Amino acid sequence: MMKLTRILGTFAFVAAWAVSCTARTDAEGDDWGVYPDETDGWRSELYPADWTPGYKDAQGRFLHDFSYAGYHSGLKDIPSYDFNLTDVTASPYNADNTGVRDATSAIQKAIDDVSSKGGGVVYLPAGTYLVSLPEGSSSILSVTSDNVVIRGDGPDRTFIKNSTWKMRSKTIISFHGNASWDSPQGAEALISKDVYQPVTVVPVDGAGNFAPGDKIMIRSDITDAFRQEFNATQHWSTLTKGPHFLREVVSVDAAAGTIEIDVPTRYRLLTRDNARVYKVKDQLKECGLENLSVGNLQHPSGQGWGEEDYNTSGNGAYDVHASHAVKFRNAENCWARKVYTYRPEGNTGDIHLLSNGLEIGDSRFITVTECNFQKSQYEGGGGNGYMYTLSGNDCLIDRCHAEDGRHNYDFKSMTTSGNVVYKCTSKSPSLKSDFHMHLSMANLFDGFVADGDHIDAGFRPYGTSTAKHMYTTTESVIWNTTCLSDGEGICVLSKQYGNGYVIGTSGAVTEVRTQPVSGTQSGVDYDTSPEDWVEGAGMGSSLVPQSLYKDQLEKRKARIANGQ
Repeated sequence: MMKLTRILGTFAFVAAWAVSCTARTDAEGDDWGVYPDETDGWRSELYPADWTPGYKDAQGRFLHDFSYAGYHSGLKDIPSYDFNLTDVTASPYNADNTGVRDATSAIQKAIDDVSSKGGGVVYLPAGTYLVSLPEGSSSILSVTSDNVVIRGDGPDRTFIKNSTWKMRSKTIISFHGNASWDSPQGAEALISKDVYQPVTVVPVDGAGNFAPGDKIMIRSDITDAFRQEFNATQHWSTLTKGPHFLREVVSVDAAAGTIEIDVPTRYRLLTRDNARVYKVKDQLKECGLENLSVGNLQHPSGQGWGEEDYNTSGNGAYDVHASHAVKFRNAENCWARKVYTYRPEGNTGDIHLLSNGLEIGDSRFITVTECNFQKSQYEGGGGNGYMYTLSGNDCLIDRCHAEDGRHNYDFKSMTTSGNVVYKCTSKSPSLKSDFHMHLSMANLFDGFVADGDHIDAGFRPYGTSTAKHMYTTTESVIWNTTCLSDGEGICVLSKQYGNGYVIGTSGAVTEVRTQPVSGTQSGVDYDTSPEDWVEGAGMGSSLVPQSLYKDQLEKRKARIANGQ
């Protein structure tokens, strides 16, 4: 009962907010695709009722089509597998679910056996499963084969309790494919002419070498010219990973020298930056984690928890630095559903995790839905205490909650584009939910609710001298944000490279800050002109539609149904 009370208590903020804003939901009480009475609402100038992808205003400003985010690009529901269901407490596994005997090897053996059968469900009945890091391993439980789901009886009934507190750069539960985004399969093909806008037809030298169904990487490099464009020759001198777009070939026109892809590109691809296309291996696919809670015994050290203490061996911060509860990497069409964190028995502090929660890296079409990650022991520098980290293409964080992290929601790097944080809530991070570093491209916060938090899409002069964060994003949209409280008195800070968009804020705090667009911050010069687009500060409750993502998805489904 104590565990259940703790978990339910964390949603008091979410429930209170939901009661306060029921008038904002649609007819079904959930998906904010349409405002109940459009005659009382207002529309963005950039999103008219007849919007279609490619719409621009007279100055060339536009909103990307974010409808591709999530499992199977939003066109399929997450499945409920029931084949090869394997109970880890049954013979021959006999995993202990009382929390007394270590169950790591038993659960991993069940994962491996299900994998050998082509997939299925690794079922963890109600109880507590004590796990620990095997010697020489980078993760405690690891899924590396397709079609494997780890399922509990519910986040209030099935608990995974990690007893290892020396977890530096380690993960409790990992879903990891072996198909690197940076490992070409065969020859690379150069993009034949510059591409400046989102496209689904890409000009490619040697287009005939590709075929429908090929998984491809479309990318460019951080060249000297690229660095000069951002006035980052010194500050980005060690960055090597430029824009990366994982796509699938839909059709090929060898005569025209083009390939059609399944999802639009998200940023310009220039011949000067060695823009190119190559095949990659299939990613890990159709895997999931669902209906359970994860917690970590706290580190026992009472010292060594300062901002930079993760650099010094012997400190508590050093031992937990860059650890994660859950990771998806080199994965596609996978999910986490109803996964929570909890405070294990024995933790004297209100601690769920050692450092980070869930990270999506070099993956696409991942959906994380109805999850709740919170309460890190360490929230210091170097990337610690982040609850949800996005570093992939077209992934969806859906109706999740984060609490008491460093950055509760976070976008990172030029491999990060097309992602959506939809109808999520955030409470009391030590810093802000943010676009964090190195120019993520065209991502969306949609219907975000912040309490003691705000969204930061600003310039960040932090990091190492040769890899400063600098411009954190471009062409991202912050749509219909509700801020209940914030110590800095703002709801959104937006100083994106080139164009950025903030449309609709509401709540007790509604200010949007976009100035100054140029200057010097911590000794680093910046220029984010033109000033980001702002509409409807204080008017989010009557914005039509309430959800950009849901409305765009419905429009795309209608186009597909009409054969367009």
